[in-house]
Amino acid sequence: MRINNESCNCLSPQIECENFGPFVAKNINCINFNESGEENDSGSIIPFSSGISTSVVTIGPDFGLTSSLIGFGTAINGVPILNNTINLSGLLSEAFSVPRNGNITAISAAFNYFLDLNRGGLTTITAQIYRAPVGSNIFTATNVRVDLAPPVAGVPAGITFGSANVEPVPVSVGDRLLMVFYISSIINPPALNFSVEGTASAGINIV
Repeated sequence: MRINNESCNCLSPQIECENFGPFVAKNINCINFNESGEENDSGSIIPFSSGISTSVVTIGPDFGLTSSLIGFGTAINGVPILNNTINLSGLLSEAFSVPRNGNITAISAAFNYFLDLNRGGLTTITAQIYRAPVGSNIFTATNVRVDLAPPVAGVPAGITFGSANVEPVPVSVGDRLLMVFYISSIINPPALNFSVEGTASAGINIV
């Protein structure tokens, strides 16, 4: 119970605060229900953002296909993808752990690029969820993916975006999920090795 005006949302110091409670805690079993008492089955949105970090996606024989892992305000660049898998053994990670069983049903993503070295062609960037089971650092590509449009077309700066509903992809307690950005296709590449730099953001829905 409060005994003064401090931190009680009263705007005036001259008016006596009447927000003395009692304060009632929310029953955890009610959190996933709407005002009509029906279960909220629309799911939970998990947001991702590279923040102030620079997200770089690179392709070429010298580097192979390298990706950018997007977390919650940070990004890790230069992570190789081999045969649709990412091995993070001994490496930094942006993965998060799934707290309950559910299904991923949708994905949206955007890439705000400010440096495109493929000046003479078209580059498609894809955002995709990779998953590792409990106790593993080997992440495998899931069907939760979206190709961003329009393709990066050699202009100095721009935004490419994509959103898709997907067939439900089940996840289990303890699974770890990664949001991965990478180059999925190129038309008329200007050189053997090139990259696209910018900031990335995305979101998925888990029901």
